[in-house]
Amino acid sequence: MATKAQTKKGGKIAAFVSQYSNKGTGNNYRNACESFLRCINDLPRKAPDGSKATYDYESLFDAYLTDKNRDHNKDMEKFAGCLKEECVSLLSARQIMTYARCILEEYGATVRKSTIRTLKRELKGGAGTVDKVMTAKVIDAALKELDVKGRAIVLTLASSGARLNEVLSLKLSDVDFESNPVKLTIRHTKNKQPRYSFISSEAARSVQAWLAKRDDYLKGAAGRNAGLVRAGKSKEKTTDTPYVFPISDASVIAMWENALRAAGLYSADEETGRNQYRLHSLRKFFISQMSMAGQKVLAEHLAGHLGYLDASYRQVDSEQAGAEYLKVQHVVTIGIPPEFRETATELTGKLQLQGESIEGLRSMNEKLVAQMAKLQGDIESMKETEKRHLDLLEYIDQYPDLLQLLKKVVDAGEK
Repeated sequence: MATKAQTKKGGKIAAFVSQYSNKGTGNNYRNACESFLRCINDLPRKAPDGSKATYDYESLFDAYLTDKNRDHNKDMEKFAGCLKEECVSLLSARQIMTYARCILEEYGATVRKSTIRTLKRELKGGAGTVDKVMTAKVIDAALKELDVKGRAIVLTLASSGARLNEVLSLKLSDVDFESNPVKLTIRHTKNKQPRYSFISSEAARSVQAWLAKRDDYLKGAAGRNAGLVRAGKSKEKTTDTPYVFPISDASVIAMWENALRAAGLYSADEETGRNQYRLHSLRKFFISQMSMAGQKVLAEHLAGHLGYLDASYRQVDSEQAGAEYLKVQHVVTIGIPPEFRETATELTGKLQLQGESIEGLRSMNEKLVAQMAKLQGDIESMKETEKRHLDLLEYIDQYPDLLQLLKKVVDAGEK
């Protein structure tokens, strides 16, 4: 996270936003902060002519942070009221408040947790979208309507359990094609803790196909944007970017919804009007499929749900996790017919049972070998004792007087 000492020339808001490689996420924080500042300073959202009003938000933010008389709790309550007046949905209002609170608290403007709980409770109750269960059949139908870039993104999401912004933040150096399975190093995570995940062989082939066309895509995008740049309506697009998928999250969401429409699968919630096959459901698909294949803990580990794991599992290295992933990657491979996927799952289960049986037999064999070795040692010891006994008898036979003497000694001892 950016700190006061790391504030860039553009200002504190710009410094905070710059830490997010995903422009969509950064803009969410910026817009929330600007909305908060307009509310607190009673500034209209639109200019008299109806256009969007512009303000020096950096200066407004600096003034707010240096004002020692501010009551941050009351300011947040006022902001909640502003969001209601703007007719923002209750669900969106809660999210905007969260964005604003994060950037405020980064620079020392803290709000009591009790205040946040109260406001969220007041903003609770807005209609939520009822998602439909994502299936391999739905994903496969949508894939047929996507270009090479879209297929690579969707298959990466479905086979890794990563969030959309995490995938869009991947750099070329974060994808290890030498690993089996192909390993992703996810640096920009929700909890700020880097982690790794894997993608299926199917997804890896799709990503490689995209990378083969990536440079041409970037050049084409820069060319199509030239007219807007000349008109001063857009910034020049760079062809030199380290990201695997140089595309905004909004563009990916639009691309996905268009694919669903083309496949005749787009379904809107009757209350919210939003898509019921959300991209986030690909993450749910990954976790549920891996869990049903007996790898729930691995699924939660790769998806970054550390709260579900005990301390021992957090120490599992990527090589061990990769070996377990390979055993069940078929359940997150979309191009497998349903009947084959069921057969593969059944075979995996049988192989696991056979592996456990073989391991048990191996353990029993080791114990038997140890027992045989001990028995062999006992036999050798008995042979040695018997030999010594015979040698003693042979020696006594050679000296009959000695035998008589020994008998007298024994008799005397008994008396």
